[in-house]
Amino acid sequence: MVVLAILATTLAGCAGMSEQACLSTDWETVGFEDGVAGRSPATISRYRQSCADYGIAPDLAAYRAGHDAGVQTYCRAGNGFEVGRSGWQYSGVCPAELEPAFLSAYNEGRQLYELEAALLAVDAQIAARMSRSEDLAAEVVTATSTIVASETTPERRAELMLRVAAIGQEQGRIGKEIEELRVERSQREAELNDYRRQVSFASL
Repeated sequence: MVVLAILATTLAGCAGMSEQACLSTDWETVGFEDGVAGRSPATISRYRQSCADYGIAPDLAAYRAGHDAGVQTYCRAGNGFEVGRSGWQYSGVCPAELEPAFLSAYNEGRQLYELEAALLAVDAQIAARMSRSEDLAAEVVTATSTIVASETTPERRAELMLRVAAIGQEQGRIGKEIEELRVERSQREAELNDYRRQVSFASL
């Protein structure tokens, strides 16, 4: 999507503008780019602050004209869905005649984003517990080798046996958590698949 690509760009003015940039910038184009990216028209205040150091003021009328044109692209319903699905925030830039359709699509995409994020979060929890379980298993192998070694003192052997018992309890706890998370994952995945079948936009 054009808008999502522009969202990833950084305008020179956002990081401070040189005197030459302040003099030569096409403010209508800057406004258009900000509008297409869904940025507030108040963004021009950042350019104004940068250029004030050189006694130069941005062309506000040109910027606003470009911004107004840019939001016409940004506020299309199809883009609203993509913006929501990507997890971007909407800053209320759409005109009244376009906002209802945009917001409806945005909310639909946002719901999909949240369902996908919830599934990924459960996957991350499962992966973390499985990694911990593997680390504990490796620790048991090392401890067991030390326990049976002839040079291990009785005190050290007793200490390690207690540690192995504690590891067993932790592994049991982790195993139960993984089972519960897998049940939750199945539920999350079913919710996501159901929602995907319901959404209006086919770009899934």
